[in-house]
Amino acid sequence: MCYVIITSVSLVWFLCTLVADMFVAVALVTPKWLIGPPIGGANWSQATPGSNQRLESVGIYTRCKQMQQLGYHCGRFDLDGFATDGSVYPLEWKLAMFCLSLGLVLLSLTVCATLVTCCRQSAFGKSIHNMTACAQVLAGIAVMLALFLHPLGWRAARVQRLCGQEAEPFYPADCSIGISFYCALVGILLTFAAAGISLKAESSNLRTRVRRRIESGSKLVCIP
Repeated sequence: MCYVIITSVSLVWFLCTLVADMFVAVALVTPKWLIGPPIGGANWSQATPGSNQRLESVGIYTRCKQMQQLGYHCGRFDLDGFATDGSVYPLEWKLAMFCLSLGLVLLSLTVCATLVTCCRQSAFGKSIHNMTACAQVLAGIAVMLALFLHPLGWRAARVQRLCGQEAEPFYPADCSIGISFYCALVGILLTFAAAGISLKAESSNLRTRVRRRIESGSKLVCIP
């Protein structure tokens, strides 16, 4: 018999996983890991309303900068992907890109898995909840590695041009940490939280009330 089980815990698990996936995706695609200082110093920043929205910045594979002909422009600098020269695309950032992409893929798969658990509790003799929790832990670790690897590349010439010659690993000099970095951090916390919630979601799906509803012939079981 085909049936669908929806509990409050499984709903929270799904939403937590989905939001974590969105935060990691934002961290990956936005060029706001490092925010450069105001061009022309503090006086220029105060004299130009809204100038804080036009600061040069850099992400994992994208950047925003003032260009002579195009003005303020955002785009990719990994024109050849992982084959891009190391002076343009630091090795540490390539590894961070791989880890963050891996974490995003795993999280996206677990979003689908949380929906599958409404209909099936096991696959190939294994609990889908447990397998999903393991995948979420791996995703969280992958994103954590990306957060560690990106600062290791702050000695690159690209970062020193943006932040100053004093920039070095884990010291951004004149730059500040951007919103993308914090999005990745929030994504990690939500990912590990989702992994913990998955265990509670499995037990909630196996409660006596749920089994009674299924045995009575209900195909849609909604339990708070």
